[in-house]
Amino acid sequence: MLLFFALSCFAAAALGSVVVYQRGAQTRLTAPDGTARLPPKSALALPPRPEPTLETLQLGDVVLDGNDDYVVVGTMSYREEQDSWNIHLLDAGATRRFLEVKSRRGVVTAALLDEVDDAPIHGQLGTGLTYRGKPLTLEARGDARTQPMGESDGREGGMLRYARYAGPGGALLLVEEASMSKRALYGHAVPSSSLTIYPHP
Repeated sequence: MLLFFALSCFAAAALGSVVVYQRGAQTRLTAPDGTARLPPKSALALPPRPEPTLETLQLGDVVLDGNDDYVVVGTMSYREEQDSWNIHLLDAGATRRFLEVKSRRGVVTAALLDEVDDAPIHGQLGTGLTYRGKPLTLEARGDARTQPMGESDGREGGMLRYARYAGPGGALLLVEEASMSKRALYGHAVPSSSLTIYPHP
């Protein structure tokens, strides 16, 4: 009889301890505003980024062209019906250039361009012109919708008209008109294999 009484007291004490612990835990986990103060969840480890390519360039990536290296500080995305391409703004510190990347039928092409102010871009351009001693022929013309990311060199997203002229030696002249302003980019195509890309550190 005495043993049964002792066991009953022990069970009651244990049950009371559990209740007190649960109430204490509830108090510790509940903030004054009624929200739970649970420990923060650990951030999920993101999968490693695949080796960057011209088609997957991101802000902060480094593009090496020979002995010249540039940081991607901005990207303007272009879309016209089913076609899409990018023009990246490259910063080398003292100079800035543009890198156009296009992909058609699985073939990636690239061109390094500079903004120029002596191209004949005023008035209605025809199907061909001569610029800096090179005959250029109209390759494409149309309207594209643009979307900037990062630095945009003063350009805003939206609709623009463009004309693309190509010439010997990979010469390339791009003329863009948006918001009553025009700009011209001139340069040349470069082999994709000649550019080395390093991911953003």
